[in-house]
Amino acid sequence: MTFPQAPSERSSRTRWLKISAVFWLLLISAVALINRVGLSRLAEQTQSSAQDAQVKALGLRVADLERQADADKRRPAPISQAEFANARQALDERMTRLEEADETRALAVDLRTLQARASGIETRLEKARQVASAARPRAPVATKPKVPEPPFRVLGVELRGGERFLSITSTAAASLAGARLMRQGEAEGGWQLQSIEAQAGVFQVNGQTQRVAVP
Repeated sequence: MTFPQAPSERSSRTRWLKISAVFWLLLISAVALINRVGLSRLAEQTQSSAQDAQVKALGLRVADLERQADADKRRPAPISQAEFANARQALDERMTRLEEADETRALAVDLRTLQARASGIETRLEKARQVASAARPRAPVATKPKVPEPPFRVLGVELRGGERFLSITSTAAASLAGARLMRQGEAEGGWQLQSIEAQAGVFQVNGQTQRVAVP
């Protein structure tokens, strides 16, 4: 036996059914939205991966084409029958020249042998001349005595009281402040004044007579 439901109970049950329906609708919408976003990202990743694969494939293809082009460049060009005939003729001529060169080389070897023998004879003759020259007595070579340099400079000739003097200064002097007068018979650094000429002073040094020009 079934008892009739009260109106408040039916209203509460209807309200809970509506709330459940809205909840499930929202849940389904959220799941659908998440799936849509995931599918969109997956599609983008798939598209990017496909593009990367295409780029890599194109790069490999380009590299292969470049290798083929390089191989074609290094590959020798085919020759014609005329070029082959010319090359064969040039090879025959070269072989003929090599055969002639062998004969010439043999003659050159004989010539070098004769030249070596002649050089040996010349070397022995030169040594014999040197030995003969060394055995001869050499005349002594007279060496000229080295002309000494005066340790002073001549400045000029001065006349004092009717007597002539030679004005000199030391070679190490930087100025004329140390100049002095030499009369005949005086000496300076081993140089003895013998006489005073118009253009030179005559000195005696180490047993030699030396003239020093007067500027």
